[in-house]
Amino acid sequence: MGFPLSLNDTENSEGQNTASGKNNSSNILLIFIVVLLVAIILLLIMYYKTSRKLSKIVNGQVPAVEEKEKDVEFSAEKKIAIGEGTMMTVEDRKELVFFNDKLKFQMGELLRASAEALGHGIMGNSYKAMLNDGSTIVVKRLRDLKPLTKEEFERIVQVIANLKHPNLLPLLAYYHSRDEKLMLYRYADNGNLFSRLHDGRDGNRVPFSWNSRLSVARGVARALEYLHLNNKFHNIVPHGNLRSSNVLFDANDTVLVSDFSLASLIAQPIAAQHMVVYKSPEYGLARKVTVQSDVWSYGSLLIELLTGKVSMCSAPPGTNGVDLCNWVHRAVREEWTAEIFDKEISCQKSALQGMLRLLQIAMRCIERLPEKRPAMREVVREVEKIHTPVINDDEDDASGDRSFTVTDDSFSTSASGIIGDER
Repeated sequence: MGFPLSLNDTENSEGQNTASGKNNSSNILLIFIVVLLVAIILLLIMYYKTSRKLSKIVNGQVPAVEEKEKDVEFSAEKKIAIGEGTMMTVEDRKELVFFNDKLKFQMGELLRASAEALGHGIMGNSYKAMLNDGSTIVVKRLRDLKPLTKEEFERIVQVIANLKHPNLLPLLAYYHSRDEKLMLYRYADNGNLFSRLHDGRDGNRVPFSWNSRLSVARGVARALEYLHLNNKFHNIVPHGNLRSSNVLFDANDTVLVSDFSLASLIAQPIAAQHMVVYKSPEYGLARKVTVQSDVWSYGSLLIELLTGKVSMCSAPPGTNGVDLCNWVHRAVREEWTAEIFDKEISCQKSALQGMLRLLQIAMRCIERLPEKRPAMREVVREVEKIHTPVINDDEDDASGDRSFTVTDDSFSTSASGIIGDER
């Protein structure tokens, strides 16, 4: 039997219920306020991000639409995405400036072109772009430049574009904006001299004949002579970075020298670290380079052609090159035989005298003192005199005659006897 509630018990129960109701209402209100504040904060964050992204799109800093295509290609939405993790932005309201009336296209077409990364040079990355009409060009994206104004940059590029020779790779066009500087060149279908000389040495290789190498020596000499006679840049070496990777071959195997006169654009510390002329003896002794530093670079290139060895001047990152100038001096001093020459050409008996002659010219070009080196005009004359032999089928035998010896006496001829002896 239960006990009846007293009056006091009823009053206490009603008070507790009222307090509990008030607490619940307060808790619900507090939760609502917190949720509302969180929602407001999230909306503000989203608004800020959206506003910032729209601002960047308007200013041309980011692409308005992300591309998801599998193929790497130039994007019309103000980006060039090439290779892994590489992106560059451009202002498509600006246009390319052309020097060739036969080839013209809009920036939009370039941005939409399929592209392939070619490599990384001292001035930046290079890309191969295939246009809609089937033509192929190379886009060089410049970096580490001198602090030039737009007018200074355009004036230098115009001078480079005016350098025209059958053995020079012509500059087709350029692009200049605050954030991007591009240079456009014709694509050389048959690769470069470094690959022709050194790729496939493990056996999977087409031999590089003596006549082809002599053709390279002549083409490069002619191009360098032209640059030296038409140099418009004061205190700038006409080429500056002559190396086997900058000697190209077009579809007809015509020799084309590239990357000339870029020392006028590149920052001095970068040039001194990477350009070939800064590896010359005069820079090591006096911290200066001259026109004759180009002649030294040409001599180094000739030795690479003759020996088939990788030069330290041309060795790509991660590859060990040889100091070919010192190596050849030592070979001559120690009276090495014709093994100095690449085995692919030393077996061609009718070409041995031409190889020796070209080696003599190379040795003069790499003289330690610049004033003792010949001018490129003289070098061209002497290289042109080297006879192009008719190679017989029986000369393909790698065990050909190697009986003659290269000694110091071979190079004791006076300057007039080696360079310009038939003036």
